[in-house]
Amino acid sequence: MAALATLVVGAAPVWGQSVRGFVTASGRGPLAGANVALQRVEAGAPAGTLRGAVADAQGFYEVGGLDPGRYAVRATYVGYAAAFDTLEVADGPTTWSPELEPAGALDEVVVQADGGAADVSGGLQKIRPADLGRIPSPDVAGDLAVYLQSLPGVVTVGDRGGGLFVRGGTPAQNLVLVDGAPVFQPFHAIGFFSAFPEDLVGAADFYAGGYGQKYTGRVSSVLDVTLREGSTEKLQAAGTVGPFVVTAQGEGPLVKGTSSWIASARTSVVEPLAEAVGVDVPLRFMDGLVKVSTASAASRCSAHALGTYDRGRLDRESEDAFEWTNLVVGGRCISAPSGLDGRIDIAASVSHLDSGIGPATEFLRSDGRERASRLTEGRFSADLSRSLGWARLQFGARGSMIVTRYRFGDDATAREEGDFLLGGAAHVGLEVPLGPLTVSPGVALVMKPYSESFGLEPRIRASLLPAGPRGPELSAAAGLYRQSLVGLTDERDAASPFIAWTGPPPGFDEQTALHALAGATVPLSRGLRVGIEGYARRIDGLPIPIWSARTQFTVLPVEARSTSVGADARVEWQRGPAYTYVSYAYGVTEYRAVDGPFLVRGGRSYDRYNPAHDRRHQLQVAFQLDLGRIEAGARWQVGSGLPYTRPYGFDVVVPPFGLPEVTTDPGYPRVVFERPFNGRLPAYHRLDVSVGTDLRVGDAALDLRAGAINTYNRDNVFYYDVFRGRRVNQLPLIPYVSARLRTP
Repeated sequence: MAALATLVVGAAPVWGQSVRGFVTASGRGPLAGANVALQRVEAGAPAGTLRGAVADAQGFYEVGGLDPGRYAVRATYVGYAAAFDTLEVADGPTTWSPELEPAGALDEVVVQADGGAADVSGGLQKIRPADLGRIPSPDVAGDLAVYLQSLPGVVTVGDRGGGLFVRGGTPAQNLVLVDGAPVFQPFHAIGFFSAFPEDLVGAADFYAGGYGQKYTGRVSSVLDVTLREGSTEKLQAAGTVGPFVVTAQGEGPLVKGTSSWIASARTSVVEPLAEAVGVDVPLRFMDGLVKVSTASAASRCSAHALGTYDRGRLDRESEDAFEWTNLVVGGRCISAPSGLDGRIDIAASVSHLDSGIGPATEFLRSDGRERASRLTEGRFSADLSRSLGWARLQFGARGSMIVTRYRFGDDATAREEGDFLLGGAAHVGLEVPLGPLTVSPGVALVMKPYSESFGLEPRIRASLLPAGPRGPELSAAAGLYRQSLVGLTDERDAASPFIAWTGPPPGFDEQTALHALAGATVPLSRGLRVGIEGYARRIDGLPIPIWSARTQFTVLPVEARSTSVGADARVEWQRGPAYTYVSYAYGVTEYRAVDGPFLVRGGRSYDRYNPAHDRRHQLQVAFQLDLGRIEAGARWQVGSGLPYTRPYGFDVVVPPFGLPEVTTDPGYPRVVFERPFNGRLPAYHRLDVSVGTDLRVGDAALDLRAGAINTYNRDNVFYYDVFRGRRVNQLPLIPYVSARLRTP
């Protein structure tokens, strides 16, 4: 593959010279979002045009289309001292990889790149570690799960369950990558936590839609997470204790200055602490991570392993318990060697998910699960890019092998089925600046696993900066997307976290989606930015399990079409120590049957409904006040009621064949309802608050945080149990105190 990349990239014609490299923080790894600017300087000649680039999630930048000569170059990042140099640009690429030092003699520097929650470009939200701490969470540090839930268009059905619905899509239609490796169920059962706490995230790109040709295999959204690297200078450790989680973390150099390691382990303590005070909260989760990295001026390589475990009951009175386990092992290498005019990004991984639901007394026994699903994917990808003068060429390929298996029934009646999906894709795209307009057309050629054919997925993204990089931005994106891997859920039970992973059911082709969106980001004054975006999405070939009245899960689907339309607005204001973020989202999602109705009741056919995640209105307000040693924050959420199914009553159905002994086998219970999701739950609103400070304990730092979830103890509905006819509430008022001790 490396030889092929050298041949392909090296054979391309040259349009000017380039300067590229990695921008890093001293001993701390890449600085995503750092700015690099170049200007030609020749003795006795006028200064040349200022050229620049922004470092990506791996800290890589490239400025192409340069004439040979002498250039002054500068790298900047908020909170760090700028780096300056003078480069002699000649034939071939020139590598400059600056290492930035913290500005001044501050004990700790919080860095934040330009932009923030209001900056959305064609569905893309760039997330940096400092963003995560701005949303209150019941831990000392923030978490990616809490931050994502604050973004407009992202819906959860409750504070438990671990699934995100993005602009009408389902959790099974979201692609989540960690250092290039897929993770299938990364969000924990307690909705404040994911496998990506603030201390581990180097950067994250979140596409709510309209993503480019590089990402294939999903039809809703993409979350591309880059884990941060450990310190290459000194050994550091931290430990956190709180009412939700206990965390241990360490990092340090393997070879000082060039390679490092970082490791983290967390376990929830909600269940044992609740038991100690006589309350039943049957939820537990754990996760662990280790990453090793090595770097040079022209490359950064790493390997990582990630594991998560969740189990418990979403409802204390339920007889069923769930559990799921993720295991991910992967490696990645990003290189821009001196002999190659371009950048190579190679990743390989194996990802495994094991999940199930069964009787609470037997959930640890795999053969005691009433439903179980296993999924393993091996993946390899190679992406290459190079500068073509002012434009940039991007191309690559991905191959994957997926094995799925699901099981239903107890020991005596178990039924197991499996699937094997061999997939792959190749993609090519251009990023073409045309004055203030940048257009990025591309196309992916995707293998269809069952038909042994290929499909084209054209994509396009565009950005217009009419007043320069610090002025307003107009953006748009559109594309065609396909997904062969299917995640079947029980549409009747909005609170169930179980997903049965399989290939397309018999008679189904892959899911296909059309995305179209457009928006604008406008800086109104210093520190005040506004972002708006509208979208439309259609997903065909959506398999929906038959709307059965029996209280059992079925994988017999009917084909449906999903349509989602909506718009959102964001306002972000920062002045001195105060930060305020307000977002509003409006959206409508409808499922419509394609071949036959979902349900026939009383002689009437029902062929459409709004699913359980169809939240029409959503408002978020977040506030943070940073007074140096004291930091306070609050978050208020408001959401219109989600759809639910109102039952008319219950009965018992006698088997149609044979003469059953009704005294011992009266039949099976059935819920009677008119149509799916014929009601709306009450509106949801909640206030979370927090206040924190840091103290010195010898050479170590002690971070303290206190706060409350659901501060005014609102009785918010989690879900309505259709089969038992009862209401289950979300979390009540929960005060908390958390502490973290960390070495310097």
